[in-house]
Amino acid sequence: MEFEQAKAIANDAITTNAGRPMSEAEIAILSAAWNNQTYEEIADRSGYSLNYLQRDVGPKFWKLLSTALDRKLSKTNVRGILTQQFGAHEAGDLALRVFQKLGELNPKIDWGESPDVSIFYGREPELATLTQWIDRNPNGSSEVPRCHLVAILGMGGMGKSSLAARITYQLQNQFEFIIWRSLRNAPLLETLLADLVAFLSNQQDTQAKPERLLHWLRSHRCLVILDNVETIMQPGDRAGHYQPNYENYGDLLRLLGESFHQSCVILTSREKPAEVGMLESEDGWVRSLPLSGSQEASLALIDSKGLVGTAAEKHQLCEFYNCSPLALKIVASSIQSLFAGDIATFLAEETMIFNGLRRLLEQQFERLSDLEQTIMYWLAINREWTAIAELLADIVPPVAKARVMESLESLVWRSMVERRVPQGEARPASQYTQQPVVMEYVLEHLTQQLTTELMTLNLSLFRRFALIKTTVSEHIYQS
Repeated sequence: MEFEQAKAIANDAITTNAGRPMSEAEIAILSAAWNNQTYEEIADRSGYSLNYLQRDVGPKFWKLLSTALDRKLSKTNVRGILTQQFGAHEAGDLALRVFQKLGELNPKIDWGESPDVSIFYGREPELATLTQWIDRNPNGSSEVPRCHLVAILGMGGMGKSSLAARITYQLQNQFEFIIWRSLRNAPLLETLLADLVAFLSNQQDTQAKPERLLHWLRSHRCLVILDNVETIMQPGDRAGHYQPNYENYGDLLRLLGESFHQSCVILTSREKPAEVGMLESEDGWVRSLPLSGSQEASLALIDSKGLVGTAAEKHQLCEFYNCSPLALKIVASSIQSLFAGDIATFLAEETMIFNGLRRLLEQQFERLSDLEQTIMYWLAINREWTAIAELLADIVPPVAKARVMESLESLVWRSMVERRVPQGEARPASQYTQQPVVMEYVLEHLTQQLTTELMTLNLSLFRRFALIKTTVSEHIYQS
């Protein structure tokens, strides 16, 4: 039996049993088992970490495959059992059924400006979640509806577009039509609708109306990806609101989220649209996936860039930049240019923000309202988890509690702050802080503003912000 036949048997069994095809990591494990390779060799070849393959995905895969085929399978016996139990004729029939199943939709695809994800590391939990949301009833049951609208949210550089492209690639054979469109150049809604409706109707429909898009989403199983949605959002206002002449995008998202259809629309954005926040629920048609950094992807990127350091130094580098792939890609280039790829030398300099990364953070900071920027300054000054009550005491002149809460929600929607609820308290109050690289940027920005005020004697921020608070912990004081 050839490996492709074995893979077809395994994929058919897992698809039938689990409602999803094999993942790239599972295929890598099966291929290595078939060729008598070790987990170390799998890790070296595939880019996945040894710990992830050996202790996480590997045991789960063998258990799932054993259940699906009703045979006790492992890395050491899979080749022998499949060869013995499945004759060449039966294997050929199974492979044929799999290929027919994958090809029966023969989707029409327009990839637009989607990124290349032929090399993709990590994100297995996020991919599993998106698969569940987008194809939640693979056997045709009507008990649980598929998601009609999914938003992938996060700071710039977290890999939102790459994740959307990867899940599209994995699920492409479940759709009749797939179209990817970037909103980077902020097209008017009429322009976008004309493009989408024409494609989904096979050029039979030219009416650029939301109702016509909904008609084709009902007529066919379609996947529509709208990338860079933050471009049409209004800066300076609370997050989730649109620029002038783009408010009708909100009406479209509300229509797609509330109306029944058999398709799915994926958004990627640095900000959560207000309609997503209003309509989303844990068991509904609208969901959002906040995307933070991926340590596995970040460590793989560091290795691919040829950076040199201990495991602890690599983890420290990843954690400071919140495992942001884009931030680490920018910094890796600087480490190679300035420090010959040595991570320890770079960390010793304690200068963590470079030109490309500074521009990325500036773009996001400049979109904030005055009150949002004020809150960001105080969170950076406090340097630790801060409750709303403390922020209210910090801000000068005083601001109404409702406005502070609205601005904090907006900052969460913009992925600029992190939120937690302390455990073990009778009535716990939410607390907020910033990612390390964001805090470093905000403090640097504040320092530059204060320096300018000292030089010009035009004091404004000096009257509103404390450089040192007498009530802070000693380690904060020293910092």
